[in-house]
Amino acid sequence: MTQLLLISGSPRKGSNSSKVIRHLQEQLEAAGATCKVFDLNTDKLPLYEYDQSQYELEIVRRLVQQVHEADGFVICTPEYHGAMSGALKNALDFLGGKDFAGKPCAIAATAGGGKGGINALNNLRTVLRSLYVNALPHQIIADPNVFNEEGRVAEERTANGLGLLAEQLLAEVKLRKS
Repeated sequence: MTQLLLISGSPRKGSNSSKVIRHLQEQLEAAGATCKVFDLNTDKLPLYEYDQSQYELEIVRRLVQQVHEADGFVICTPEYHGAMSGALKNALDFLGGKDFAGKPCAIAATAGGGKGGINALNNLRTVLRSLYVNALPHQIIADPNVFNEEGRVAEERTANGLGLLAEQLLAEVKLRKS
């Protein structure tokens, strides 16, 4: 059974990053994967202080355990001032290369008003590389206009791109496990 951890990197309630994660979770579970979601809006981590006692906190223990148990990951971040969210960077600071051990990761970004999202993805790739994560080449950026009134991905091109992202992640996990 494929175990995946999906991380919504936005601290904002009702974020577009969480909507993308929900969309991918539905696709991945329909394909037979087991998914856990770590949402930085509801799963509030303390500010990383490079203090070992923080790893005794339940929320930090849960993050580290879920990363260890996962065969692969999806990470979606909003673009804040040309980079990933501070909340996501803080979460990744609690982890190290031994936690990810070359596991595959699909990445996506959300951005507002045509401002891009590519800088957040480039920033995320740099950090993931230092954690020995195998970030897939395919990536998606979702602008606010791709969601309908119910918060679902309604724009066909984005939905197809997310489908491809899910397929590639599952293929990479299968390849790594074989």
